[in-house]
Amino acid sequence: MNRFILFSLLFCHLSWAEGLTSQSQVEQFSQTLDIRYQHLTNRVESGCDEQRGSGFCFKAQLALTLPYDLQADNFAIYFSHVAPIQKDFSSLFDIEHINGDLHRLTASSSFTGFSKNQTYTISFLADYWHLSEFDMIPNYFVAVDGVEPQIIKSTVAKIDDMTQQEILPFVEPYTDYEKQFKRTPNDKTRWATSEVLYTQNQSRLMELDKAQNLIQTRVIPKVKQLQTTGDVLNIEKGIAVFVSANVDSQKIQQALNRLQKLGIKQAAEGVSLKLIKKSGFSHPSAYQVAISQQQIQINAASESGLFYGLQTLAGLYDLNTPNQLPVVNIFDEPHFDFRGVHIDVSRNFHGKDLLMTMIEQMGAYKLNKLHLHLGDDEGWRVEIPGLPELTEVGAFRCFDLQDKKCLQPQLGSGPSINTEVNGFLSVQDYIDLVQYADQHHIQVIPSFDMPGHSRAAIKAMEVRYQKLMQAGKKQQAEAYLLSDFADKTVYSSIQFYNDNTINVCMPSAYKFVDKVVSELQALHIKAGQALTKYHMGADETAGAWVDSPACKKLMKANPELQKSEDLGAYFIAKVAHLLADKGIMPAAWSDGLSHVDAENLPAKVHSNVWSVLAWDGHKTAQQHANNGWEVILSHPDVTYFDFPYEADPKERGYYWGTRSTNSYQVFQFMPDNLPVHAEIWRDRENKGYQVDDTDQKTQLKAGKKYSGIQAHLWSETTRARASVEYLFFPRLLALAERAWHQADWATKYQAGRVYNQNSQFFTQHQQMKADWTLFSHAVGGKEKLKLDRENIRYRVATPGATLDSNGVLRMNHIFPGTQLYYRIDKGEWLLYQSAVKVSGNIEVRAQSADGKRYSRILQVN
Repeated sequence: MNRFILFSLLFCHLSWAEGLTSQSQVEQFSQTLDIRYQHLTNRVESGCDEQRGSGFCFKAQLALTLPYDLQADNFAIYFSHVAPIQKDFSSLFDIEHINGDLHRLTASSSFTGFSKNQTYTISFLADYWHLSEFDMIPNYFVAVDGVEPQIIKSTVAKIDDMTQQEILPFVEPYTDYEKQFKRTPNDKTRWATSEVLYTQNQSRLMELDKAQNLIQTRVIPKVKQLQTTGDVLNIEKGIAVFVSANVDSQKIQQALNRLQKLGIKQAAEGVSLKLIKKSGFSHPSAYQVAISQQQIQINAASESGLFYGLQTLAGLYDLNTPNQLPVVNIFDEPHFDFRGVHIDVSRNFHGKDLLMTMIEQMGAYKLNKLHLHLGDDEGWRVEIPGLPELTEVGAFRCFDLQDKKCLQPQLGSGPSINTEVNGFLSVQDYIDLVQYADQHHIQVIPSFDMPGHSRAAIKAMEVRYQKLMQAGKKQQAEAYLLSDFADKTVYSSIQFYNDNTINVCMPSAYKFVDKVVSELQALHIKAGQALTKYHMGADETAGAWVDSPACKKLMKANPELQKSEDLGAYFIAKVAHLLADKGIMPAAWSDGLSHVDAENLPAKVHSNVWSVLAWDGHKTAQQHANNGWEVILSHPDVTYFDFPYEADPKERGYYWGTRSTNSYQVFQFMPDNLPVHAEIWRDRENKGYQVDDTDQKTQLKAGKKYSGIQAHLWSETTRARASVEYLFFPRLLALAERAWHQADWATKYQAGRVYNQNSQFFTQHQQMKADWTLFSHAVGGKEKLKLDRENIRYRVATPGATLDSNGVLRMNHIFPGTQLYYRIDKGEWLLYQSAVKVSGNIEVRAQSADGKRYSRILQVN
């Protein structure tokens, strides 16, 4: 027998009376300890802390089992739990909240050790509620003094072979509709079962006449005007590209590259493709496409118009019927000038390769603003010359509770510094990204959240301070310091940090901002794309700065600052003018800007309005537009793609604004008329809501309009690249549609109305369904195959399915053209072609366009 195997077998039967003392013992413990997490109920009748979670709490439990006896109590198990744990009910173990989502489980004085195969349960109460199996976070780890900490194997996430998505085997499945799935007893949310999905899909689709021709000419995003004869142009020999002399060919090359990747080759003997830049267009990105049976010609006002015209060719091209294009005449221009995508790489790092892929797909669907969220509590993700600590410390999380060599572990990052969620963009990486974005006609907007959500920067600058103080360089040490060490204020941020807010009363805070922005400006100059917009975040933490000597001194010198709550607005206004003085438009989230009087800000301000529409979110958007600000619609009920597609506990994502945001809901969005959604949408508990737009103070004034729309992905729950792609695609195509094209079925805004489920101001339901039918066929029949070719792991939506009383199975899908399968009693998977009589236990799934991935399996009842 192998000596290592023999040693391991003997080792398993030892009792370590001295506790865990060696590296091998800790490794053995981490490999064999089985941890199970079970959510028990959101119906806690008593015991919730009324001062926390708005009085709501849920009950859950951890179950620990070890396959051998172990007399040890000197261990600590660290784990992330997004909802802070209020109290536990175990006499053997104690759970303590450390900071953010980090918790620590330790043995109590009553614990005498693990008995072989005995399960120890620790039940506890935590704030608010849990509604998803992905609320739990993997990578628990064990730490013992003097020994390297180790991840507990049973809590590691796995990749499901069928979906190629992350799953959490240590989490017990949700099964109870009332106790686990519903937020409150009055929650009306419906579990997205196969039956529910079937009914929804049926209600949204219309029959198509001459469907194939309509689908082939349906471009995503939809073009403004299109005429077709039904004929086709044969491009089997490829295309021969001719570019007019006044065109910068480099600015259209990436679009030509995409055509080639899709299979449209360039060849001298191919069909003539003429690209001509000419005047006479009302919008700089407008273009015309003329495809005859002899040639293709694209005219545009600029290279961006030519670029988008080429992307329209790609949209017309169908991989199912290669070597041909429909004969069409198209005129097109964008509805919104700002068509954005926000990607959070600060919480969990998603590196250069993923961002470049996202840039390619943004360009493909005519999105033109990349809002890069590069700094938050959990990470600082771009190298800033002169401040190396920002990335040396702030770009990494590991087991260092003092934040000296790295940040504390959060969001399941584990104890090691060598993990995929750590990292940063080097100076060259950032320059490369900006250049690549520019080649796709995309502007990069960097974002570092301040003054709240700034823990990574704060801790990095504290390390810098200590290092320079030890070297006797006091003036340099204090130059960029972001914290007042004499500040005794006790507060908790929205993510439950007690140390994540920049002290806005220190001159060094503004010197830090100036340094960061100046260095970013220099990087943009090197990349060839000027930095014209910078997103400061403008989040602040309620309760901060109350006991800061620096703030008391500032307030004494500035009598207009009456209370600590005034300091956030002071910071926002001061940073906004700092940016404006550099020729940069200040950008921020709407809640921070709402704290500042408009006259205290520069004339040009960018506001991402993220108020929930079901909570009167239209008012903020309308007021900020009335201020003359550049308003970007960022409402969570429709643009937050870190929310689940459907209300199902097995769908990842947060749900504080809505339980589901599928492609149909995004497609329905009427961005020019926010109140109207009260007629067609429901709130986060699936209840109708009312919007009163009769207050003249908050109505959108005549002549005022919004500047754009933006999709958002916050990355707290997205550790893997595949999860990012899953959450963005395919619903990003629906957002691109709404950003580029103004639907002719959308109800125009009219001030002074009251909207609810019965008001009936929106009357174009049939027109919308007809448009959705073509869109969904185009996605299912054409675009998903293109995403497959680009290796984008989009979400394969679960199918709808129903069994009637005669045992006849019927199936459908949100995207027609998707291959659907069923199986009986766990048998062979069978292709669904039409209604079929079945008996037994029926399960269903859907397939990706290339046949390599599948949806989750649903049971049919």
